[in-house]
Amino acid sequence: MKFHATALTLAYLANSASAAVAQPRSEAIESITPEGKTFSISQVYNERYKGTNVPATYIAALAKYSPQLPEHIKHDHGLIEETGNQTGTAVATPSPGADSEYVIPIKIGTPPQTVPINLDTGSSDLWVFSTDTYPSQVQGQAIYNPGASNTSSRLSGLSWVIKYGDGSSANGIVYKDRVQIGNTFFNAQSVESAIQVSEDISDDTFSSGILGAAASSGNTVRPTKQKTYFDNIKDQLVKPLFTANLKKGKPGNYNFGYINASEYTGAIQYAAINPKSPLWEISVSGYRVGSDDTKYVNRTFNAIADTGTTLLLATTDIVKAYYAQVNGSIMSSQVGMMVFPCTAKLPDFAFGLGKYRGIVPGPYMNYGKINRTYCYGGIQDNEGAPFSVLGDIALKAQFAVFDFGNKVVGFANKNTTV
Repeated sequence: MKFHATALTLAYLANSASAAVAQPRSEAIESITPEGKTFSISQVYNERYKGTNVPATYIAALAKYSPQLPEHIKHDHGLIEETGNQTGTAVATPSPGADSEYVIPIKIGTPPQTVPINLDTGSSDLWVFSTDTYPSQVQGQAIYNPGASNTSSRLSGLSWVIKYGDGSSANGIVYKDRVQIGNTFFNAQSVESAIQVSEDISDDTFSSGILGAAASSGNTVRPTKQKTYFDNIKDQLVKPLFTANLKKGKPGNYNFGYINASEYTGAIQYAAINPKSPLWEISVSGYRVGSDDTKYVNRTFNAIADTGTTLLLATTDIVKAYYAQVNGSIMSSQVGMMVFPCTAKLPDFAFGLGKYRGIVPGPYMNYGKINRTYCYGGIQDNEGAPFSVLGDIALKAQFAVFDFGNKVVGFANKNTTV
């Protein structure tokens, strides 16, 4: 499923008496010039966060892109016993799952209903919990109320269904309404209203939807695909791009329409996206375990930059090469993941784009404790998925540029703290 690895982590506050969550607050820095708009939005932190089910997060990440999960992943897993043109910035916030899920507030309707949702570069749908959602499946999420909006209208005959490889799903109907993020807005944006969601999606009470930021060709509305919000407003921006500056252990931010040079070091390395894919898919030239570049491995593989997935997923050979450098690491049959003694020193990991090395510091590769002895690894096997996934483990250590105009993804290293 795509949310809990950051995906289904959506939160938002609508004008609903049943809404039981506090409204996320996010500072927005905005500007309007003759060239267009820019804005910056910060992520919102889930104050009620109590930890995440990491094996479920891994399953969700695989299920997002795999039509069928491997048999050894399907089993129930327990714990290891000790033994105009516009620009702007938006801040992402960890959802109830972990600091792996992030939400930003958007405004839907007239008057505006504030809805914090997950910005997901790995999907192309804008969908939300709403007054159409079966009441038993709303567990305190903020909900969009199309009946309370003067600008809402039902798009007759359109529907949507999203199914994930782990069995989770969501489906519903479609409205047209005004949507605003920062100082950008579109008056006729398709908003996918959930009627039914599966139990695991319903249980994520901090999240209320997804804002897809991949290409519109990946949209699931039928019989007519709908444009994403970013496709609809990109011409309003000074530059048709946004950047992600996610951070470890605290909220990061998204900037729209401009690149803030103070948020990264060195130069930005760009890579062309696969024109046949709706995702931000690029070709990576190799990888390195540790800091010695003489150990760099020239090994071409495809990867997507996905803010909606928590973990870093790679091919079996790369994962094995990494954990070969981690003393005591094992594949746990109990959780279906690579784990390691929490006292082990983790090497850096780097992916290559030509001469560029996108560095993920060793401490970033620790996804948290299982118990007092073992920790979850932040890099895991992609289990035969058609590409690797540069999820939040990697993106928190990188400054990323998603450029619609030039059809490229850019990466730069930045100051990291652990």
